[in-house]
Amino acid sequence: APENPEQIPEGRLEPLRESTHEEYLNHISADIYGDAGVVRAAAYDFSQVDESYFDDALFIGDSRTVGLFEYGGLEERADFYAKISLTIYNVFSELLAKEEGTGKKITAEEALSQKQYGKVYLMLGINELGTGTTETFMEEYKAVVERIRELQPDAVIFVEGIMKVTASKDAEDPIFNNKNIEEKNAAIAELADNQTIFYIDVNEAVCDAEGNLNAEYTIDEVHLKAKYYEIWKQFLLEHGIER
Repeated sequence: APENPEQIPEGRLEPLRESTHEEYLNHISADIYGDAGVVRAAAYDFSQVDESYFDDALFIGDSRTVGLFEYGGLEERADFYAKISLTIYNVFSELLAKEEGTGKKITAEEALSQKQYGKVYLMLGINELGTGTTETFMEEYKAVVERIRELQPDAVIFVEGIMKVTASKDAEDPIFNNKNIEEKNAAIAELADNQTIFYIDVNEAVCDAEGNLNAEYTIDEVHLKAKYYEIWKQFLLEHGIER
């Protein structure tokens, strides 16, 4: 497991450049990205599992995944390569793991080449909302998933939808809002083949009736309060893959 930094909100990246995503979104399936901008779950029957399911699991992510490590009760089972402000662009260059035996800090890419996992969970994207476009984000995201597959040929890869923000955050922030998140999630969902790569979206469990992050669950409109990471864990337990 990585070092356990204090959980704080991610810093903003450079302002979103003016661009249109219409051309890119035109090819996204209506089955995944509907008129209401809601990401729909893929047509796959997930299985209920117990916590032993995570004994061969790895979680890769930013400060939200750091929170899952700190408060989700899985730190004794799964490995976590997670760090505050981590992005899809630096996920393989940051020192996120420790080499077994030596304790030397190594990159996630190095660690993935040394140890095999049965499941790899990836949640990145909140920090990337302020830079590039959905298309440039997905170019890098797809490359990362392909590299994970090369290094972990037998693992089930879970590409996780980016957790949303609260209604008030959504209304006031031109960058970190749910429209931007939904657009990224629709594209991430397209990577799932429902054979070795699966899309799961914890927003199904943590959002209110209007589709925004439940304000009661969050400390800062972006990150969950400690006790509500249990909801995320239970969602993961309901979305296992039988192989």
